[in-house]
Amino acid sequence: MGAPDLSPTTEERNPRMHLSEATGSTSLDPADWQAFRTQAHSMLDDMLGHIETIRERPVWQQTPDDIRATFNTPLPTEGTSLETIQHEFMTSIVPYTAANIHPGFMGWVQGGGSPAGFLAEILAAGLNANVGGRNQVPLDVERLVTGWMRDLFGFPASASGICLTGTSMANFVAVVIARYARLGANVRRTGLNTDQPRVTAYASRAVHGSLARALDMAGLGSESLRSIAIDAHGRIDLLDLQRRIAEDRAAGLSPFLVAGTAGTVDTGAIDDLDALANICAQEALWFHVDGALGALAMLSPTLAPRLRGIERADSLAFDFHKWGQVPYEAGFLLVRDGDLHRQAFESPCAYLSREEQGLAAGSLWPCDLGPELSRSFRGLKVWMTFKTYGTRKLASVIEHTCDLAQYLAQRIAEIPELELLAPVELNIVCLRYRFQADNDLSNRLNRALVVRLQLAGAVAPSTTTLNGKVAIRAAIVNHRTTHKEIDTLIEETLALGRELQPITPAARERFLLNQRLQSLDQQLSTKNLPEHDEVELLVERAMLLTQTGRTLEARSDHLRVLALNPKHKTNLLELGRLLVAAGQRNAARVVYTEAVKHYPDDLPSRVNLGSALLQTGEAAAAREQYEYVLSIDPNLPQAHGGMYYALGLLGEHAEAEVHRRKGFSQKNLFETPYRGKDDPISLILLVSSSGGNTPVEKLLDDQIFRTHVLVADFYDPTQPLPPHDLIFNGIGDVDTSTEALRAAESLVRGDSRVLNQPTAVLATSRRDNARRLATLEGVRTARTEIYPHSLLAGGEALAALERDGFRFPLLLRTPGFHMGQHFIKVDSPEHLHDQVTELPGAGREGSELLVIESLDARGHDGCSRKYRVMMIDGELYPLHLAISPNWKIHYFSADMKDRPDHREEEARFLTNMEETLGKRAMTGLHGVRDALGLDYCGIDFGLDPEGNVLLFEANANMVVEQPDEDPRWDYRRTAVARIHAAVRQMLTRIPVAV
Repeated sequence: MGAPDLSPTTEERNPRMHLSEATGSTSLDPADWQAFRTQAHSMLDDMLGHIETIRERPVWQQTPDDIRATFNTPLPTEGTSLETIQHEFMTSIVPYTAANIHPGFMGWVQGGGSPAGFLAEILAAGLNANVGGRNQVPLDVERLVTGWMRDLFGFPASASGICLTGTSMANFVAVVIARYARLGANVRRTGLNTDQPRVTAYASRAVHGSLARALDMAGLGSESLRSIAIDAHGRIDLLDLQRRIAEDRAAGLSPFLVAGTAGTVDTGAIDDLDALANICAQEALWFHVDGALGALAMLSPTLAPRLRGIERADSLAFDFHKWGQVPYEAGFLLVRDGDLHRQAFESPCAYLSREEQGLAAGSLWPCDLGPELSRSFRGLKVWMTFKTYGTRKLASVIEHTCDLAQYLAQRIAEIPELELLAPVELNIVCLRYRFQADNDLSNRLNRALVVRLQLAGAVAPSTTTLNGKVAIRAAIVNHRTTHKEIDTLIEETLALGRELQPITPAARERFLLNQRLQSLDQQLSTKNLPEHDEVELLVERAMLLTQTGRTLEARSDHLRVLALNPKHKTNLLELGRLLVAAGQRNAARVVYTEAVKHYPDDLPSRVNLGSALLQTGEAAAAREQYEYVLSIDPNLPQAHGGMYYALGLLGEHAEAEVHRRKGFSQKNLFETPYRGKDDPISLILLVSSSGGNTPVEKLLDDQIFRTHVLVADFYDPTQPLPPHDLIFNGIGDVDTSTEALRAAESLVRGDSRVLNQPTAVLATSRRDNARRLATLEGVRTARTEIYPHSLLAGGEALAALERDGFRFPLLLRTPGFHMGQHFIKVDSPEHLHDQVTELPGAGREGSELLVIESLDARGHDGCSRKYRVMMIDGELYPLHLAISPNWKIHYFSADMKDRPDHREEEARFLTNMEETLGKRAMTGLHGVRDALGLDYCGIDFGLDPEGNVLLFEANANMVVEQPDEDPRWDYRRTAVARIHAAVRQMLTRIPVAV
């Protein structure tokens, strides 16, 4: 006999299949596993294909009635083939979801999932593990995730954690633990009773609604939540919080919990978590953090500093299914006191008793830490997502979404039709289309616009309401979203907004302009058009294009005319104006030179050439042009005004003063052209004839504002001001423009619609600031005095300086000059006389100089640092940091471009000003802000070794310049865009006249 056959039979290889086939078993396993596997692979391929090609599909589409009808059928008694079910799923379900995996989905802060997470869900469903407890490795996976989160957020080793459905449930669990901590174990047995004090909780009015529901479900009542005011950045108002806590204690109530938010649901604002932790420690309150949106910013080294204080929380709730890109649902709660967490939930049921060995071993179980006994294996998809991609990749996703949000904010700042409704802190942008209508109608139209965006299917934002205004809310969470989707959101919003825009007088005017442009286009398309006719049509078309704001097209037409007829006077003048507006001064000078060459007696050509020469620093050549004009028309105010500036630059101040009075006494009100399509905001810009004006013209978009430039020191105060919605006092330099500021003070007295009140600006001279700001905490000012030029050049100079407390080295500055011009350092007494005589004004009667104490702003590397922060509407915005080996630091002369390490340091300052400067400096800056009381100003300063602000200057005369196109400056563009957006928001928030 041969050897026996010991290979397993078919029944032994698959006894379940055998039993099912043989006995008609009730098992739900397939009779044909191979056919099932084929069908499963087909389903897998369908879903992978759906994810892979998601960009080709609409974000969302309306579900047809016939599709909805298929889900209104009776409970089936007989089964259906998987193939049929798969077809129904792919045709009737997949196309009609909210599609938050789509890169164009920007609503309601929802993550996009990931292919790895998708596979994890398949694996978890295959295991069908109930992870409420028992001795099984899925619990170890969740414990590992808890350990990872403890380490990430800096919690102690004794902290506990639990995977939950989301932050809403995590907030509830946290409230129950905090309730237990305050009211004790009896609350679990007897519930709340009248013997216990009424407890109160506190959160900003921007907190997620789930916190109030959590208090409700915990039996404490939603009215136990105190809604605390927020600041301009959407963060909880700490003073209001402390006041409300004190009031409740005085009323006999028992405060027990403060909830901070790391990323508010509306705007992504982050509360000052460190300060909240301090308040909770002082008041013995439970400190909870709702980090649903923003907590995972801890993964990013760039963003993590913004969450300082989160490591001090008693409990932290957050979602993996948002920024973590884990498939829904995947929330988490981290609790500092693991024992307290367990005591708040564990229940000694007989059927949950633990053993030393076997399946019931392995305590602590998740059911001891939350309300769920039946729990899915949520930890697997979290574990698998982190294992697959790693924290570095996930951090880059988070940073990318924040970068996209800043890009969107920058686009909004550049487009007059759009309005940014809140600062962009993380990855949420709240914008609004500027409908020319009252707020109620604007709200309805913006809601309608969002619905139409969703119906169009390319992008899907949602809405929220901020300060009574409906906002289009773009929450950029998806790792698939790119600049393309952001651009699509902008383009679609503009197109739909224009369709919905109510007709206004300005819109009708714009319509007529566009009609004329269409007529010109038709005429220019005529074959064999005579050259003369073509030139005249092109000139008219270019001027109309300029009027509608299409300046690039206008310049193209002007250049075509220049090629056809280089002598066309109107074309030369209009092209020159266009080039000046674009900042192309040298090109404008060339064009105006041509106009003067061909038309030597044309006064506008010569006046414009003189202005262009002044802008390129050629004062003597400008003087020649103005002299020629005045020889023909001795009363032309524009020529006198230009002559004043030219002579001033040439040092002929007495003669310059004559022309100043002749020029501006005749003409002191100038209206700039309005190029918008809707009714404008009427604005008066106050300026000084003697200079010292804030360069805000680039911020006054001519598609939003109709601006009257009013020369305050020559305007007749008996005449009414032009009709206006707003006045911006653009006179910023007290040292050169005191007379104009006094005049402006009189002109605007009693008008509440004024930004940068002249009275406040008058108090910002260098000497006044040095004196009144010296007492502020965290601020050091430089001793500053004004002396006659002649005194400092004479023999009594050293005695006078010593009497006033000055020591060498010291700084000398000629009043009225900026950007380091005529600003010198005198190292020793023997050099004083020679250096004083080199400064402008030497020998001129009445000339003065500023003497300033030299503050040492050098860091550990020997380089001096000068920070600039802009103050806009009461908020501080970092603008730049200049680092230089020289004592006189100017951004454009510092070696920033060639020093990557210096640019990296500046980037850190722009990204996280508070962390970079420190608490003491921030306290000082806030003190300076409050003392100045200006709506728009800049603060230049250094830091001393103790972290104090070394105040260089603080005034309304500082410039916010766009970086040039060199990609090395890309990191600065967001900061500049943020400031421009803040200025625009301030200017378009028109106050009510009283």
